[in-house]
Amino acid sequence: MENDIFIFDCEVFVHDWLFVFKEIATGEYTVIHNDNDAVVAFMERNPFLGGFNNKHYDNFILKGVMCGLTPEQIKEINDLIIVEEVNGWDIPVLREYRVYFDSFDLMDDCQVGLSLKAIEAHLGIPIEETEVDFNITHRLSEKELQETIYYCKYDVDATEKLYHLRQAYLKNKVTLGKTRNLTDRQAMYMTNAKLTSVYLKAQKPEKPWNDERNYQYPEKLLRQYIPQEVFDFFDRMKDDRIPNDELFSSKLEIMVGVCPCTIAYGGIHGAIPTYVEEATETRTIRNKDVASYYPHLMTLMGYCSRNMPSPKMFEDTLEERVAAKKAGDKATANALKLVLNTTYGAMLNGKDGTAFNDLYDPLMGRSVCISGQLFLLELSEHLIAECSTLKIIQLNTDGIMVSFDHEDEAKYQEITQEWQDRTGFELEEDFIRKIVQKDVNNYVEVPADGGEPKVKGGQLVRGIAPAGAFNINNNAVVVARAIKQYFIDGTPPEETIAASENILDFQLIAKAGGKYSQCYHLVGGEKVIVQKVNRVYAVSDKSKGTVYKTHAVTGRDAKVAGLPTHCAIDNNNNLSIEVVDRKWYVKLAKKYINDFLGIKPPRKNTRRINSLKKKSSALFD
Repeated sequence: MENDIFIFDCEVFVHDWLFVFKEIATGEYTVIHNDNDAVVAFMERNPFLGGFNNKHYDNFILKGVMCGLTPEQIKEINDLIIVEEVNGWDIPVLREYRVYFDSFDLMDDCQVGLSLKAIEAHLGIPIEETEVDFNITHRLSEKELQETIYYCKYDVDATEKLYHLRQAYLKNKVTLGKTRNLTDRQAMYMTNAKLTSVYLKAQKPEKPWNDERNYQYPEKLLRQYIPQEVFDFFDRMKDDRIPNDELFSSKLEIMVGVCPCTIAYGGIHGAIPTYVEEATETRTIRNKDVASYYPHLMTLMGYCSRNMPSPKMFEDTLEERVAAKKAGDKATANALKLVLNTTYGAMLNGKDGTAFNDLYDPLMGRSVCISGQLFLLELSEHLIAECSTLKIIQLNTDGIMVSFDHEDEAKYQEITQEWQDRTGFELEEDFIRKIVQKDVNNYVEVPADGGEPKVKGGQLVRGIAPAGAFNINNNAVVVARAIKQYFIDGTPPEETIAASENILDFQLIAKAGGKYSQCYHLVGGEKVIVQKVNRVYAVSDKSKGTVYKTHAVTGRDAKVAGLPTHCAIDNNNNLSIEVVDRKWYVKLAKKYINDFLGIKPPRKNTRRINSLKKKSSALFD
């Protein structure tokens, strides 16, 4: 990739602006304050700029500075974007100028709502927030300027860490771009969805598609195994009296055997709640996933975007990826995986005929999703009908999990093979030793071959997912580990939590949203103003209270959710692990374990408690 990459950030005040540029190759900083000519001179070097949310903020501030606008005018642009939520490209003063430079945004394809401060917190590095008020009305003093420079450099350093974390993501885009003669800069600037549309040479039609509701049931579907109420649900698409928002947000709740399922326009999802099962000598648990289900629905059923020159282009992409995987060409395989995984979402990237992506073809997108769940539902119901001991444990988007007695093995194989032969889809099978599930989105799956257990759900999944859509969650890692170990091998939560000597395993990330003006920590009964993003630990020190946030409009205070009654804030990583209240984390782990098992806490007898309180008070009257 490019050698001339600079990570940058800016700060804006009423009478001041500041830019910090850091060259990746050398680690050198360029700091520019209120000097438009210096910025223009720097930009003449043709740097490749990387930032966080810069497509929606920093790039427009930079354009304003390059156009010679005053600090006061830059502040107006800042307020239009941040306060009034105006898109930068709609700001009149910026539309008058033509200023171009190359950039990429590390916020692209990140989990929604992820801020740079939250990333700092989850990475375990110090969380730095400036104490300089962005609304001060005077010119920055020298002290305020130096503090702002320090703060801005720190954010640049944090963004650089994110840049290195997302190398695989960026390299995939560069590799894919080269196949379409795009420069590294062009490819890295694009989101996955935009790059996919370019790769597939998609072009918006002259007239937008208006046939979103013209779905046709696949001929290969065995309709006799699907309940009529499901067809009735999807037939509502023909009723133009139902508005799109109402129609496409509607859901149908059904039972597939003993498994409650939800049918919707976003897919089928179902799981037996609070369920535990282990394989035995006479009973097996199997997970069947359809290999590349949505891409194969597009190729086998003809559901490719009609904005592509030919469906064969997508078919070739699928075949090329398979060939690259077999040849051990990981770079090509991963780049093409980006296309295959992104196309479906891009086909639905629009609203009511307005396309946000060149692949937008809502009828084809709806067809993929509806047919996908109908074929899986048909398979599930067919298995239930002919395998007397079979139980559907999970049914989700691209696969099913079942358990059955060995006597049904032959019929199970016959039905699944017939389904594959008829549809052209391929089922990949895993043998499961144990499944523990709270619901469709939260489970622990232990494979029979001794491999790595598969976990899903907010209480279980911790760590960093740097490739593709970036996700990070290092919140109460020790609790997630304790839950997993308990369900995998029966290790008591107390043991797992006692064994951890890494204090960051116990961190809780407390953050206030944009609607809140400040946070404070109760210490000795006093309100201590703190940052809006904080690293928090449960402690036994009763003088330490919890953290509160203050609403910017109403002024009302509310507790930051999920925090202990007594906690310490440690944003600079100075706290000793000895002060951590491990019992609190054990209690939390046990609560989550009970949630998985469907064990509810005993109900308090409020009447009796109040009665005892009154009698107790009367003794001292």
